[in-house]
Amino acid sequence: MDFETTFIAQVITVIGFAVGLSIAVASGRYPYHIRNSLRAYAYGKLLLGSAFLIAGLRGGAAPELLVPLANGLGVAGLAMNYTSVRHLQNRPVRRLMPVAVGLAVALACSLLLLVGGISHVRILTSFATSAILLVIAFEVLVRYEDRGIPHYVTGLLSATLAVVYLVRMGAGMVQGEMPVDQMVDDRVERVTFQLSMLGTVMGAINYVLMASDEFNRELTKLAHTDGLTGSLNRRRLFELGEVEFRRARRHGRDLTVLVLDIDRFKAVNDRAGHPFGDRVIQAVADCCAAQIRREDSVGRIGGEEFAILLPETGVEAGRLLAERLRSAIERQLAQLGAEGGVTVTCSIGGVSLTREHSEFSDLMAQSDSALYDAKHAGRNQVRFYPAVALTPALHA
Repeated sequence: MDFETTFIAQVITVIGFAVGLSIAVASGRYPYHIRNSLRAYAYGKLLLGSAFLIAGLRGGAAPELLVPLANGLGVAGLAMNYTSVRHLQNRPVRRLMPVAVGLAVALACSLLLLVGGISHVRILTSFATSAILLVIAFEVLVRYEDRGIPHYVTGLLSATLAVVYLVRMGAGMVQGEMPVDQMVDDRVERVTFQLSMLGTVMGAINYVLMASDEFNRELTKLAHTDGLTGSLNRRRLFELGEVEFRRARRHGRDLTVLVLDIDRFKAVNDRAGHPFGDRVIQAVADCCAAQIRREDSVGRIGGEEFAILLPETGVEAGRLLAERLRSAIERQLAQLGAEGGVTVTCSIGGVSLTREHSEFSDLMAQSDSALYDAKHAGRNQVRFYPAVALTPALHA
């Protein structure tokens, strides 16, 4: 079916408005960054719908104003879709960027109408549209972490439309001039509009699926992390501990577990107050995260108590890391402690995997025992479960 471009533009207008309004209404139920992403996407579709509305109905009075306005709104709407992808990834966003891009395109179109003609406008807007679509494809296909099928479909769809608009740009280069108040209605333009209509529908479906994936990841994160510190919660830490324990036993690899407790934390709360105590807990969690490797895991397993899983780490390396962590907390939290008139230190107990361990709970119990030894020995020190009670670690 070979519809006229004006009719296709009107259909895109209806679709753009329907999609934009629906997503804007539904966005309120989502977390902050997903909500911002959905709203940016919705506003982009509303701008796109407005652009095609003006393009489909232009004619009569002041077409020299309506052509730049339609193209500026369309490119600004597409730029809003780019910011929506950035929001969804929780990356920094320049909020005024879509406005700036739309204004630049509108002004450039106005100048081109004065010195050139409608074909020059076609070339410029096609190039701008292709560039933004390629940037969106790059964000989704390359930079987006934990990509799924909707992300690949969105990226490939954006890249395909970018090629279509490059073809449209080429058509503009060979096209003869025509009156400004008429819409270009050649074969390339009709195919471009038809594919844009298809892209609007498919893009909206896939974007909602992308937002749904992000929402599910957010729910998983909330279920696995401690609300105060962002560290793993007790349940998730123990789940990972069981996995690492079985892997280490199966392959004869090293595994060390550390348990850390903030010294005299009740006195910190009593003297400086519970809000200050929360700041101390957060600072200790941040210090732990900064000292461990990416493959290690830290979790808050009690009020002021943390556990750290150290895969592929033997007893000596575990001791060195524990001592480095103890020293870092004492040094880096000295200024924070001075604010509350307290001293912030920690005691650490550890144990490394041996043949005698049959369950992950054995490691936790023995690292707790070592922690109590550190507490009874005067605090602010590291103790490992007595090596004389155990045989050397199992290796393949």
